[in-house]
Amino acid sequence: MQQANTSESFQNIQHQKFEQVLKKLLAALSGRLGEKFLHALVENFCEILKLDYSSIGIFESEDKLNIKTLAVFAGKKAQNNFSYSLAGTPCDASIKSGVCCITNSVQENFPEDKDLSKMEAESYIGVVLRDSKGKPIGVLNGISTQEINNATLLTSIFQVFAFRVAAELERQSITRHLEDEVLINQAQLDSVPALMFMIDREGQFLRWNRYFSSKFGYSTDKMKNKDIFGAVHESDRKRLKLELENVFNDGEGTVYLNGITHAGEVVPLLATVQIAEYEGKSVIVGVGLDMTEQQSVERNLLRSQGRLARKNSQLSLINTLVEKLHEGHSVRHIAQEIVSLLRVINDGALVFFSVVRGQELEIIASSGADQRTVNARRIFPLGQVDSPTSTAVRNRKLEVFRQAEHDTRINEDIRKLIVHEGVKSGIVIPLIYADKALGGVTIGFRYESDFRQDELEFYQTIGTSISLALSNARQFELMETLATYDNLTRLPNRNALNDDCATMISASRKSEHFWGLVLVDLDRFKEINDTLDHQIGDKLLQLIGPRIKAAINDEQAKIYRLGGDEFCVLAGYKVHPEEIGAIGEMIDIAIAEPFVVDGLNLEISSSIGVVTSLGDQRTPAEMLRCAELAMYHAKNSGGGITEYTHELDADTDQRFVIMAEMAEAIRNDDLVLHYQPKFDLATRRIIGCEALVRWQHQKYGLIPPARFIPLVELTQLIHPLTFWVMKNAMAQIQRWKKEGIEINVAINLSTRNLADTNFIFQLDSLLGEYDVSPGEFEFEFTETALMSNADEAQAQLKAFKARGIKCSLDDYGTGYSSLTYIKKLPLDILKIDRSFISRLTEDSADRIIAQSTINLAHSLGMQVVAEGVENENTMHELARQGCDFIQGYYISEPLDAESFAKLYWEHETN
Repeated sequence: MQQANTSESFQNIQHQKFEQVLKKLLAALSGRLGEKFLHALVENFCEILKLDYSSIGIFESEDKLNIKTLAVFAGKKAQNNFSYSLAGTPCDASIKSGVCCITNSVQENFPEDKDLSKMEAESYIGVVLRDSKGKPIGVLNGISTQEINNATLLTSIFQVFAFRVAAELERQSITRHLEDEVLINQAQLDSVPALMFMIDREGQFLRWNRYFSSKFGYSTDKMKNKDIFGAVHESDRKRLKLELENVFNDGEGTVYLNGITHAGEVVPLLATVQIAEYEGKSVIVGVGLDMTEQQSVERNLLRSQGRLARKNSQLSLINTLVEKLHEGHSVRHIAQEIVSLLRVINDGALVFFSVVRGQELEIIASSGADQRTVNARRIFPLGQVDSPTSTAVRNRKLEVFRQAEHDTRINEDIRKLIVHEGVKSGIVIPLIYADKALGGVTIGFRYESDFRQDELEFYQTIGTSISLALSNARQFELMETLATYDNLTRLPNRNALNDDCATMISASRKSEHFWGLVLVDLDRFKEINDTLDHQIGDKLLQLIGPRIKAAINDEQAKIYRLGGDEFCVLAGYKVHPEEIGAIGEMIDIAIAEPFVVDGLNLEISSSIGVVTSLGDQRTPAEMLRCAELAMYHAKNSGGGITEYTHELDADTDQRFVIMAEMAEAIRNDDLVLHYQPKFDLATRRIIGCEALVRWQHQKYGLIPPARFIPLVELTQLIHPLTFWVMKNAMAQIQRWKKEGIEINVAINLSTRNLADTNFIFQLDSLLGEYDVSPGEFEFEFTETALMSNADEAQAQLKAFKARGIKCSLDDYGTGYSSLTYIKKLPLDILKIDRSFISRLTEDSADRIIAQSTINLAHSLGMQVVAEGVENENTMHELARQGCDFIQGYYISEPLDAESFAKLYWEHETN
């Protein structure tokens, strides 16, 4: 298996880059001393480190207020030295803090430093220069007109060479004393805090100072008989001999060596040497600096780089993790992704992902462990006190087990499994979100570990990311369930029926078996609902599914609630088409038996439509249309069962009569708008309304939209009807504005409106005709309308949004939309259907569903309207859950324009 340790790989790359740059600079400066060294350093800093300016400067006087430069390189050439004030400069910050690295916008950080502006400086780096006693003596600077990308590498290099520059400056100071042979006396030598020595051509010591002998532990007598080759490590002796010969030829040089003390300790040294005349012969005079501290600094820098590399690697892994978790909305998918990732970055480890199920933890994904180990602990109590995972989840904190097989906190049976798997140490990450325990991730390592602090922080960060993703996934799965299941009866809904029909059509192409739909509409249910109470009606609806299931006794058949009092059975794999009709007869008989609800015997009947595939390759929508035709025929005939035949389509001629009257009603303005108020829970004000069309029929009086809208939507008449609604709604908005009523009016659009390419032109025409801004009204669409032709719907919604018109998703939860698709649509408002609101204060499941829907909508940037609010308790519960607006009879039923205005001012006054 490929070793996938990203942190170690990143660290090695950083080390290699540091070493490469360091070698380049050392090679460029090799053999240079004095002014040559200083000027070569700033030049190579600019060339190798890609800087635009570099300088070395020391304090000009004892007050340390000004700096005088010793070497300056800029504009690709050496510059003259100069003096400048430290006040308000980044150099001052470098001296005070030791290191100053400004990766960008340095001029904004130091506005008083006008030279930065002249140099067009974008970034700065500076390190203080200190003498051998640790006192600041100056500063090493670098400036770039670009942003610094690798600040860590640059800082490390500057720190290394700041030490070297300070050493060189001290060497120069000492050498100035040595140049005058008269000044060379033992007292002066002994006062110098550096290794000073003089040797002849054979390497024999001629002079040395007290610091040298004390550092190496040699007595005066031993020093007299010792040469320099005996005072260095044997691996350096051959190289040292060659370098000393070069010094005698060149007159000066720099030598790196490892000295050996009398006690045998190794001391890394940097010696600068030059030729001098002593007692009539050429000798080498040297100043040696102990490099132990510098090597310690370099090691610390490398360790810091390693820690930074690990941190960067961990951040990269966390980013990768977040991206992967964002792609998936399934709890099991998240578990598998986590296990896979942790297994890769901890090669050879055992990983278990557990989720909370009631009062138990269940392992849903694992890797690296024997399957028998997994099976032995597949499900275990959440409250188990001697289980590593249970302990972490229960205590809500990360738990570490450094010697797992001997840890007495762990159950003996579990420790046997640990020994069996060869686990030496472990860590458990609890998954907690909003103070709720969701599960835990357990990692077992086959080695003992102390777990560094940065490791623990890494796993805690991962735990936070997983917890958030897990919480979102649970909400998403709940919402996906809502998309395919009816909230009240827990039966599959219309969405599920469409999917299952499509599957059945595909299967029937490869089979000679029959399949069909049995559509059941309950007669007299409205009377029970209106007379006895909605709660009684809801309980009755909950009994229908079990009654049908018991009656047909067919494991292959599936029962659905399509909405209201309408149910459907999908029956498949039948040898004879008559078997499907027989299912309808069994249901008819079963529904006729009394239902007992809260001690009441309730009798209802049914109207049933049956359609059989008969070898036809119909679409799901066509099959359901045929079943509805048969069901309506049965209802018009007084109930019972009707099987679909082609002759039933002839009965639809009556629709054309209705449509003809509707066309005339539009032309004659026989329609009227009523307005249902929309109430803001935060401000307690009426802030809008929904425009609902009514048909003022000359013969039948005021006809509600449910009687004619479904028929109109089947024809092109929906276009002039929608235009009429928009025109009259805008005219009413204009009138209300003159009265001081400024509200938002919602207008319902259908599938055909969204598919109409002329609709947007009609909209723009009305906006030009009336004094109405796009922000004063919004469009509402059902899930069915949006999903019927998703591409056209998305294009229209974008056109509305471009004009500033808000878009609202109506009757959420009753259609067959996909949350994955809805979140991509430019929607502003989500309206929760009344079926999820009516029992909110009584049913905990309804409360969870409502809260999850509100949270999901808010996370997608949408506001929420709850429909069907009929009492004060429901309103208060929705306010507590963070719902934005409500509609329903508790506020008001739909009102004509005059009555709406009166209600509006009553609320404003109160």
